[in-house]
Amino acid sequence: MIKRKITKNDEFKKVFLEGKRIESNNLTLFFLRNRYKFNRLGVIVKKEIGKAVTRNKTKRKIREAYRRINEKLFQGYDIIIIANKSIIELDFFEIYNELESLFTKKRLLA
Repeated sequence: MIKRKITKNDEFKKVFLEGKRIESNNLTLFFLRNRYKFNRLGVIVKKEIGKAVTRNKTKRKIREAYRRINEKLFQGYDIIIIANKSIIELDFFEIYNELESLFTKKRLLA
């Protein structure tokens, strides 16, 4: 079974090296076409953001925002979302709106 997550170090490296990048104040987004008919997601939250509880809460917010947007996205991409330190101050809806605007700028929304 093929996982819908990017988990291996080689997969992350490939997206970083070959993929396209777009940034906002709180999020950085990398994406690369894959060979599947669905999107795969990787989320990175660095230790500078806070302790494990804070990082995990931030990851859950990002994944949920992505889950709601994924239905509207073109399929067949590997997507990596990196949280910047300022994301701690945002609530879920602000993260959702920022993520949606990044996808809109790169014309990944169907």
